[in-house]
Amino acid sequence: MATSLRDERRAPRTDRRGHRRQRRRARRALSSTAEAAEEAAPVPSRRAAQLAALHPQRATLELAWPGIIENVISFSGQAAIFVFVGHLGAVATSAVGAAFQFSFLLFPIWRSLAIGTIAHVSRRMGEGRPQLAGDVTRQSIVVGAIAGLVVGAMFILFAAPLLRLLGASEEVVATGVPILALIGAGSAFQTVWFIGVSAVRAAGDSRTPMWIAVLSAGLTVPLAYLFMEVLRVGPIGAAYTMVLDSAVICALVLAVLWRGRADLRLAGGSWRLDRVTVGSIFAISLPSAAESAMFSFGILALSGFAFRLGTAQGAAHQIVNQVESLSFLPCIAFSGAASALVGQALGMGDPQRATRSGWAAVRMAVLWATAAGIVFMAVPQVLLGVFTNDEHVVQAGVGALAIVGIAQPAQALIFTLGGALRGAGDTRFPLIATIVNWFVVRLPLAYVLAFPLGLGLAGVWAGIAADYFVRAGLLAWRFNSGAWQRVRV
Repeated sequence: MATSLRDERRAPRTDRRGHRRQRRRARRALSSTAEAAEEAAPVPSRRAAQLAALHPQRATLELAWPGIIENVISFSGQAAIFVFVGHLGAVATSAVGAAFQFSFLLFPIWRSLAIGTIAHVSRRMGEGRPQLAGDVTRQSIVVGAIAGLVVGAMFILFAAPLLRLLGASEEVVATGVPILALIGAGSAFQTVWFIGVSAVRAAGDSRTPMWIAVLSAGLTVPLAYLFMEVLRVGPIGAAYTMVLDSAVICALVLAVLWRGRADLRLAGGSWRLDRVTVGSIFAISLPSAAESAMFSFGILALSGFAFRLGTAQGAAHQIVNQVESLSFLPCIAFSGAASALVGQALGMGDPQRATRSGWAAVRMAVLWATAAGIVFMAVPQVLLGVFTNDEHVVQAGVGALAIVGIAQPAQALIFTLGGALRGAGDTRFPLIATIVNWFVVRLPLAYVLAFPLGLGLAGVWAGIAADYFVRAGLLAWRFNSGAWQRVRV
């Protein structure tokens, strides 16, 4: 009996202890669940949160308008070089244009590393992990600098054979060799500059790159005037201008990133290459690098077609490219805005907002490009005459520029939807679309129209326009499919 009573008295204490243990387990489970929920719900960086609070169209404009000013100012600086060179004659214009075309061999490096950087930085900022964004930026800059040095050495060693590949005359080759060699000497500066400002934009700050572009143009114009009008060194002054400007701006970009912008900074981390980080960048960058390489090869092939039509047509082709920049440079800004906003929205776990941001950028870019295209068709002689006083060059470019005007809305769609897809990390589909169109549509059609059918430079640009329309349709289909939302970064 006594034992039974003791057991009854102990039972409530045992039950109370059991209840306390259960309550502690429940509290721990609740705490773990809360922590897991906190980790699962990303806390975006301050700048990403500010942009997410805006309507997608307003957020796109917030990022795009400084980019538009930046690109137009950058174009003004480069155009100023061609204005000075254009008055030195058709040979000088062709030599500088041919040498500058080879900067497109650097373009795959710039663009692919920038796209890998943008996809990672925007996603990490959306997740609220700026330190990882800084790690990616450092690795991209180091890889870009190494690649720029390697390609630059190729320009220096093989300048003459490269220029002859374009089919340029020996007079143009002789003038262009020292220009291309100097461009090679400054290639690493350009690569680091491009990657650095791309990272800043991906973090949500498009105003700093704008002010950097203002400073660059402010250096370019007086340097070009100094070398070509005061010192009268000839067309090689264009290369001196380009290299000095790139060196100064590269140093400025590194200084800005070291201090930090929009929660992104270079200070406080290692510059030693990390296999995992570089591998994650390359996973996105390599398809884009292949796409850019195809693009660069195609640009050089088209320049070769133009040069084979004659020196005046080759010079006109370079100038038409410059005039077309008035349309697509703002579209590049909308593309950059789409990349940053799509990546940040996916990092926050909001694919619906990512879709709205992409289409908002498309609407604004197409509106601008349509207006620019109308101007191209209305006054082609006036626009071409800004860059040269050679009447033969102007007449060679009139038909080509009118065709360019018709195709501008399609080109705007290519830029913006391509930017949106790459911001999501979907770089394979744009690669496939580029390869198919360049080698099935653009190059074959441009050749047939220019040579067998005898349309000359207008035929080259008709092939380019056909590619714009086909590729725009493919990218619109891909973006509508939503498959890009499932790409892991």
